[in-house]
Amino acid sequence: MSRRVLLILLAALVSVAALVWVLRSGPSRSAQQPETAELRVPPTPTPAPTQRIMLLFAGADGQLHPELREVPLPAEVHERARVVVRELLAGPTAGLAPVVPYPAEVSAVFVDQSGLAFIDITAPPTPLQGSNIELMLVYGVVDSVLLNCPELRAVQILFGGTEVPTLTGHLDLSKPLVLNRRFIAS
Repeated sequence: MSRRVLLILLAALVSVAALVWVLRSGPSRSAQQPETAELRVPPTPTPAPTQRIMLLFAGADGQLHPELREVPLPAEVHERARVVVRELLAGPTAGLAPVVPYPAEVSAVFVDQSGLAFIDITAPPTPLQGSNIELMLVYGVVDSVLLNCPELRAVQILFGGTEVPTLTGHLDLSKPLVLNRRFIAS
């Protein structure tokens, strides 16, 4: 029986030694996993710096008039163009008329390597009429984008994802348009 007692004591001693070793070696891997998971969370992105942009809205004189706004402006040119168009579609703060005479949103913005921006906005719900409406809408968008994104050379406006030849029959919208200061009030 002494041999049996000796084996039980030896087993107890080994168990106690193993327990002490586990307690001294620190937390197990499973306890460390939540800490590791916290390290894998990407950092919160830094908000874009606030910058002044110039938006062009329609005046009673049939010309485009500037309105300055402070907005967070991203570094990527396609995102800057999106912010400019989104602010333009939100309308003027006072005294001027929106250049887009119907509720609209910017659906997509794409910029190719040559500096050509493709901007897709909501199509008009009903046909527009009048040359001044077409001029204010098109050059309000084109000139606002190009004045705030100098690395762009031209803008192609799409309506509802489609290239349209014209809105009211006065401007050729089948090709990209460049900055036109003729309609901007001095």
